[in-house]
Amino acid sequence: LPAMEFSGKLRWGRTDPVTKTLSEIEKIIKKKNDLKWLSKRMMSKRGDDVAKAFAGSLHAAHDEQFTMVGQFKSGSFGSGSYVRRGDGKPGYLAGIQNYANLTLRMLPWEDHAKRGMHFFSWEGGFVCTGPDPNPPKDWLADVLKRSRFDLEHNEIDGHQVWTTKGLDVDELMNGASSTVGHVAFRFHNGSVIGLSLDALQSFSKKDAPFVHHLALSMLPPLLPTILSMDAVWKPEGWPEDRELPEASVEGINKVIDAWQGLSMNEGIVASAIKQTVMEGVEDGVLIGETWLDGIDIGALEAALEDSSGSTEERLLAAEILRLAITNPHEDSIGLRIEAKGSPEQREERCIRIMPSAACGDVLSAFWTTHGWEALEVLGLEGEGAKAIWEQQRDTPKPFGKFLKGLDKAKALAQQKARFPPCEEAGIASRMIHGYIVAGLTQGMGSVERKATARHASLDEAAASWAWLVAVGRSGGQEWHFEANARDRGGVWAVPTGVLWALGKQLLEAEEDDLADLQNEWNETFETLKTTTGHS
Repeated sequence: LPAMEFSGKLRWGRTDPVTKTLSEIEKIIKKKNDLKWLSKRMMSKRGDDVAKAFAGSLHAAHDEQFTMVGQFKSGSFGSGSYVRRGDGKPGYLAGIQNYANLTLRMLPWEDHAKRGMHFFSWEGGFVCTGPDPNPPKDWLADVLKRSRFDLEHNEIDGHQVWTTKGLDVDELMNGASSTVGHVAFRFHNGSVIGLSLDALQSFSKKDAPFVHHLALSMLPPLLPTILSMDAVWKPEGWPEDRELPEASVEGINKVIDAWQGLSMNEGIVASAIKQTVMEGVEDGVLIGETWLDGIDIGALEAALEDSSGSTEERLLAAEILRLAITNPHEDSIGLRIEAKGSPEQREERCIRIMPSAACGDVLSAFWTTHGWEALEVLGLEGEGAKAIWEQQRDTPKPFGKFLKGLDKAKALAQQKARFPPCEEAGIASRMIHGYIVAGLTQGMGSVERKATARHASLDEAAASWAWLVAVGRSGGQEWHFEANARDRGGVWAVPTGVLWALGKQLLEAEEDDLADLQNEWNETFETLKTTTGHS
């Protein structure tokens, strides 16, 4: 039975319900050997329910053999065998008969708890503190000793403080944020428990949740009546003089509330705290659990050290991140990048590179918006870099393979850069321009296949035929084209042939002769545009 630590009166001079029940039980104890009286009391339809179960339990104690044994199970209070006797509630009988069960023995007093009385149970005692939820001095030490954590004990300014190994006591007491992170249980009587996030993360299926363990050592199991909880954590690199965003702080509070309400698995609490903090950050970049302002390419490259990828991939990824932060594009703001998945864009949030993401995932996410500029870090600039960027954008390869073939791509880009661009040209002249450049720099086979494929319009077919005629590849291909396309393309083949010859010269020309040949190309291309009707 609980020892009473409350001796006062309730409002209006009323006697508290626990004292009334204990008085009833005292009467039963005096009649403990009167089986006839106990039989009546345990079957009584009136009177105190706890006293009724106590009478039944005393009556059963006189039996030499127990024939009516039940098994009581409760999701909160545990389980235990009990002797069924009388009209007492099964849970009350089980709680009274299993007094050594620290949790189950509180069950008979749940109605009293609902009426405002508080109970604390531990190996050294079982007490009722009345309407004041004031834990006994030895209760907390015993409960913590039986928890899954190996806690270190200190006394700070007269307050009892328990911490997991490695947790800074001063940071805990001051509530200072740190990259280690912790959850603090701050009792109203001044005691403090600090659990590091690493210790929380060690939770396994066989472990009893700490909050559950703590709450079920008291009745009612409402931790907010005796303590408040808070948690802190900040990413590596977060400025010392900068507060966490409001969204991050609110997120931490929601996680703590969910854990305290037993609606969140203890094993994910630490991870949830970190994730909600990082999801609230609005600027810079988070690489794993490290925050950077994104201005220093060296710092970005170092932070990407754990991301898979070659040295060149890492350098290029660092530069593309720097550009995405210093020169943001509406399509790249707030991206969260994971391994081999489509980046998720979030409003008013920082860029996040998840731990699973490789450097190639980072490059893929920002290639369209910042890839061209980023190539400068590898010594590629101007139109040559643009051609390489466009090719990787339009026909993407794994970035490791792309960078290994960059010398070849660089040479190809330099070749393509010798050809003047075809700005303000019609579809036919643009197609012919593309066929000539691709045929001279990448080979005839793929271009010929494209030229003889099905075309969407007469002009496209005519442009393809013009190129085939100009380069001497039209033989046997007539059946791919209608007569109108061949007739029109035959006329266009004349300037196309001139451009083809000029293209060969452009590729072989010395730098000093390049400008004159490019001017000649432009003049001939204007003729082609006029011939095709798009001047």
